[in-house]
Amino acid sequence: MKNKLSINEKKIKYTKIFLIIIIGLVSYFLVRNISIEQIKKWVLINNKWAAIIYILTFIILPIFFFPVPVIVVAGGSLFGLTKGSIYTFMAVIVNTTIMYFLGRFLFKDFVNSFVENHVSEKIKNALFSKNQKVLSLVLFIIRLSPIFSYNLVNYISGITEIKFIPYILTTIIGVLPGIIVFINIGENVLKIGSKEFFVSLLFLFILVIISAIISKLFLKDSVNKEN
Repeated sequence: MKNKLSINEKKIKYTKIFLIIIIGLVSYFLVRNISIEQIKKWVLINNKWAAIIYILTFIILPIFFFPVPVIVVAGGSLFGLTKGSIYTFMAVIVNTTIMYFLGRFLFKDFVNSFVENHVSEKIKNALFSKNQKVLSLVLFIIRLSPIFSYNLVNYISGITEIKFIPYILTTIIGVLPGIIVFINIGENVLKIGSKEFFVSLLFLFILVIISAIISKLFLKDSVNKEN
């Protein structure tokens, strides 16, 4: 019986390693070969299904660590502020759900190792809190900031103690400002030099500053409460 369990554990371990390697290779290929213009061409292959193709693109590519701002800017350029925000928001809900469970059940050891070696002690202490309110606040702060990697946050959330419902609700609230800001940049990306383009960049700058201030004020407080 023990031998069977050991064999199964080894199979699971090797399967996880194989999947991590595949994701790594696909990620490398995607980052090197896909641009905003290529995403736009891809989405516009069939105008009738453009929204669906865009949503599926957003659901799939971040799993492979493709930079999300590139997709969102493409969405803004293709669909404008209102439709682009709606489509992106829909895709975010599905994508963050998938990546949360991948992080929790499939890549837990790998993500744990990454956090141990690459995340600061302050954030690490907050992330490994068992207090749902603290975790939700920390996740909200991280989600709000465009500086933190959307992809990594999805996977890292899966190894924390945060429950799925607080996770998805916090994600929805936290990413909304960033979605609107980057969609707005995408909508004006072809108007470089215009007032609209500079205003869209100003909104991004404001979001970075506000999220940094909130992070400094509340992240420290969250860690202190936990301690």
